[in-house]
Amino acid sequence: MAVEKAKSEPDGLEKVKTSSPVINASLVLLYAILSSMFVTGWVTLNSCPINKLIPIYLIVAGSTGILTKVLLSTTNKYVFNFVLLLVAFDVALQIFGSYVVYNEYQPNYDKDAGPYCSRVAYLLAFWMLNIFYSMTGLFLLLSCCYFLMRNSFRKT
Repeated sequence: MAVEKAKSEPDGLEKVKTSSPVINASLVLLYAILSSMFVTGWVTLNSCPINKLIPIYLIVAGSTGILTKVLLSTTNKYVFNFVLLLVAFDVALQIFGSYVVYNEYQPNYDKDAGPYCSRVAYLLAFWMLNIFYSMTGLFLLLSCCYFLMRNSFRKT
């Protein structure tokens, strides 16, 4: 009886992998955002002479994000170490992107008025970094709240 029950219940990793419509919709949205970063960077690769690293940042960030999310969907334990390296690279990439994008804050968007940057490429990179930092701050705030109140959660 206990063996049958153990076989019917999914273990830890399989429990996490079960998907709901909300998770599927958020993954589709995430893939769409990462794909748009890659495509926008690729299309505007030569449209940002003020700093050519902004479209390159979009290309690398989009492709790294997609690769990380695809590899996370596998259950191979050996891929996990590579995913950890990708996440560390992604953190370093966000720091690099912050330097590149925020250093050129309010660039010229007009081609005729001197050195310029594509409005779409710059604003996409700028707002994606802002959203990343906002989500990181929210995660840290909620984590601190949880750790301060974790004993209250265990009692109930």
